[in-house]
Parts: sequence; C-alpha cells; structure tokens
Amino acid sequence: MRMEFDLKLQQTQKLIMTPELKQAIEILQLNSLELNALIEQELETNPLLEKEEVIEEDIYESNDFTELAKYIRETEERMYYDDSDDEEIEEVNYENFVSTKPSLTDHLLFQLHITPVSPKIQKICEYIIFSLSPSGYLREDIKDIAEILECTEEEVLEGLSIVQSFDPPGIAARNLQECLKLQLLAQDSYKGIVKELVDYHLEEIAEGKYSYLAKLYNISLKEVQQAVDFIKKLNPKPGSSFSSTADVRYIVPDVEVIKREGEYFVIVNDSVTPKLKINNYYHSILNSHDEEAKKYINSKLQSAMWLIKSLESRKETLYKVVKAIVELQRDFLDKGINYLKPMTQKQIADIVGIHESTV
Repeated sequence: MRMEFDLKLQQTQKLIMTPELKQAIEILQLNSLELNALIEQELETNPLLEKEEVIEEDIYESNDFTELAKYIRETEERMYYDDSDDEEIEEVNYENFVSTKPSLTDHLLFQLHITPVSPKIQKICEYIIFSLSPSGYLREDIKDIAEILECTEEEVLEGLSIVQSFDPPGIAARNLQECLKLQLLAQDSYKGIVKELVDYHLEEIAEGKYSYLAKLYNISLKEVQQAVDFIKKLNPKPGSSFSSTADVRYIVPDVEVIKREGEYFVIVNDSVTPKLKINNYYHSILNSHDEEAKKYINSKLQSAMWLIKSLESRKETLYKVVKAIVELQRDFLDKGINYLKPMTQKQIADIVGIHESTV
C-alpha cells in the first residue's frame, strides 16, 4: 500500500461573528429607550464620540447653567406644551403615559421634617427647597435670601448645608462644579485626579483634551479616561429624576406610519436619539509621536465609526421593513381587521433584501 500526501487550497465562505457585527445586530433589536442607554454608555467610555448639540434655551436656568450642556454630554428631554384655550379637548390615551415619581419638593420636605433643626433654620431650609430649579440647583444669591428672610448669611449657609446633605446627592448646588463635588463627597471620592479635574478642568473635559490632561498631571491617557468616566457617571441634574407639574412622559414609538391624502408614509422616529459625531480634536494625536496614544485613539476611532454606521444601518433597516409591511397590508390599513393578510418573515426579508432573522 502506498500512502500519498497532497496539499490543496480550497476557498470557502464563512460568516464570522466579529464584535462589531454582534454590536450591529444588538443595536437593531433595541427600542428607543434602550438605544439611548447604549449611546450614553458609549459616550462615557469613548472620548472620540460626542453629540451634535441642539442649543435650546432653558427658561428655568440662568446663563451660568448653560455650561451643563457643554461640559456633560446628556440627552435633554424635549417637552412640548399646548397652551391653547380651544374648547375642543383631544381624547387622552392613558396607555401612552408612564407613571411618575414623587416631586423633588415633596421628597426634600419629607427629609427636612425628620431632621432635628430649629424653627428658624427649618424656615430657611423650606425657602431653599421651594427655590430650587427643576434640575435641583439653587439660583438665588445667599445675600438675597438672608435679606428676604431677615436672617444672617451664616444662617442661610447653615440651612443650605442641611439641604445639600439630603438625597439626591448634589441637590441645592449653586453651580455644576459644586453639584459634582457634593456627589463625590457623598461617595468619599473627592480626592486625587478626580478632585483635580472637577475643581479645575471641566472645560478641558468638555473639549476632550485628555492628552493635554495626561501630560499636565504626568499620568497615562488611560488613567485620565478612567477618571473622566467616573465623573460622567455623576448626575449633573440631580433634580431631573423627579416629577414636576409639567413632567409628563410619553412612550415614544420607534416607527410611525402616517396617512396623508390617501398615501401612507413611514417615519423612523429618531428625534429622541442623539446624533453622534467624531471629536476632531483627536485627529492631531494620530499624527503625534506618542505610540501609546495613537494606538488608543485609533482603537476608539474605529469603535466610534462603527457605532455611527450601525445606527444609520438600524434606521435604514427599520424604514425598509415597515415600508414593506405597509405595502403588503395596505388593504388592512384601509379597510380594517377583516382584510389582514397572512405574512411571514421570509416575505419581508425577500422584499427588503435581508436575512429573515434580521426581520
């Protein structure tokens, strides 16, 4: 018997589940609320990602508070109010409402009433609580409060200190820096590089100058990133998690189908999802001689670009799938349930040109 060995080349196609592909599939399955949570997480961990900020005036806040939108990336909930006096009242669909939490004022007053203080200090604390903005900031000057209540500034500061010790941490701060500082003190974390960044470098954090901060404090880029990630987990608006008289939340659909003049239009609702872009500041680092920084930035750049691409792909896929469903079920939409046709995932997949598992 003669044994022979041959070397052959053979081409085969295999679908390899890369981390990027896995992320794209996961993004496609998320609803708007879950997608926002994912985006916020990515914004915290990837310095190259930033929001395309929409500048909106906050009628409750002074100009000083505009730094909040600049320094800490977050999604501002858009609320619209109808002040018309028309007699016609739109029918309310109660299924659209999400239950609300106790108001911030009630939450703070409850804590005050179980705190042993003198009647005078209690009166000062109550005034401070009722003076807080919806975001939980104290915008009145200490001197003005003292004049109104006919007390000393020291007594006002004593009352303020008491309110600032209440839950949620960071409440009754007079600016963003104090808000973050109060939260760090509550966690016993107001120290080291985190303390330095909060006290002196919020603007550099907002502008993404992590490489500059690393050189300034003679630490690695990774250490700066970790400190910034920790700071971004703090709540820049401690009062926003509580309801107010105007804080009514609606369940937002991912896709809407609207009928206009006999035609159906598919609209992917991405208004509640922040638009993302790449921070151009880091392009200069890619041309530097710091190999560690270049490697780190390049990795984050690829991750950021893939996320933005995945979000666009999700939007396009949602549109095509819903449009195909609308076309197949036109009679149902026009005439009612008796005209609903049997429909399979494969039908939609064939129309759209994607795998049925994606549908």
